[in-house]
Amino acid sequence: MSLKNTTFNVFLSCCVNSFLMEILMAKAPESANFVTFLQFLFISIQGFLFRTFSVFNPNIPFKRYFILIALFFVTSVANNYVYALHVPSTLHMIIRSATSPASTLVSWYAKNKVPKVTSIIGSVLISLGVALAMYGGATVIENQGSFIHWCLGVIILLSTLILGALTGLQQEILYTNYGKHPDEMLFFTHCIPLPLFLSIYPQLKNIALSMSSDLWLILALNIVSQFFCAHSVHDLATKENSVTVTFILTIRKFISLLISSIVFKNNLTILHVLGTILVVVGTYIYFDCFESKKQRPVSLKDE
Repeated sequence: MSLKNTTFNVFLSCCVNSFLMEILMAKAPESANFVTFLQFLFISIQGFLFRTFSVFNPNIPFKRYFILIALFFVTSVANNYVYALHVPSTLHMIIRSATSPASTLVSWYAKNKVPKVTSIIGSVLISLGVALAMYGGATVIENQGSFIHWCLGVIILLSTLILGALTGLQQEILYTNYGKHPDEMLFFTHCIPLPLFLSIYPQLKNIALSMSSDLWLILALNIVSQFFCAHSVHDLATKENSVTVTFILTIRKFISLLISSIVFKNNLTILHVLGTILVVVGTYIYFDCFESKKQRPVSLKDE
């Protein structure tokens, strides 16, 4: 599949998944871990039934997966607990919008290679744009609970920014060293962590018994869309480096935000407009479109 088609699939499937997740969180905010568990379970079953790789003799050695799986699982689950710590939603979303600069900094440090100035400027601009749009559409929640819990939630959010960047970098390293096997990686990163959910089994059971039929339908659609989203992201990671993948996912988050503002709130503000401008300009700069527009020198061979 071409890069263009893969990117389109990422935007379509992940935006649909985000839309359905927002509906679920509005109706059953305590079900985040249950949704994550079922997503992991469905992707694992699908990967096993339609596998194109050996479960017991994978292309990437088992021991090389452990760091990636630990990073992926912690990043996937940690953000679910931030809501319980009463971090204001506005601050929550603004911090999450900094994924692209975080990925750029982590890649810079790990590879010891200075990124292009256009990459840095583009990452910062798009993150500012997403932050402005999030702030403009956020419902401000008054501080609840203790100040210590609030601080802990912010620390978790900042930590998951780095962990998410390290996850993408580790994925890139494995693909470089052992070849590109997105289906295999998708299966193992979701299958191996499943036993860890046993630690919250009572919570998962209570939520499953309390969900209504309409919520189960939305949940089923969410799980399927998450599979296509995760598969598309893994496929994208075989075609681009971790920083560019994070950048594309940040743009996807911005589009989801605009859809949410139109469908759920219908209150587009000047901050959404400014955010959109920054995202467009940041994307243009990041992909170095100014450089591509320069006229190529004419040589005698062209005549």
